[in-house]
Amino acid sequence: RKTEKTRFKRSLNKIQEVLRTIRHWPIKHQAEKINQILRGHYNYYGMAGNLRSITKIYKITERYWKKMLSSRSQKSYVTWEKFNYIKLIFPLERPKLSIPFSELKMYAKL
Repeated sequence: RKTEKTRFKRSLNKIQEVLRTIRHWPIKHQAEKINQILRGHYNYYGMAGNLRSITKIYKITERYWKKMLSSRSQKSYVTWEKFNYIKLIFPLERPKLSIPFSELKMYAKL
């Protein structure tokens, strides 16, 4: 099963909107909020066969978070080295399946 295109776009737009609103929060609180959103997304869409879509959400969220961190000031921007250091301190939740292939049979209806 794959995430529907419109739902995927809606999720991305929602994540980007939240990242724009929390742009000036402390980085620790930003990471907590982003992880909360990602965890909810993984729990809802994280079923067997959909790993590619939730990985795509993770990567796009990561890039957009870097962009928002870079736009906090007119004076400088966040390089990838700085961003990777920030991610070491405040890691983002990695994609995971909430319903793996082994449990998928229980949810199938004939």
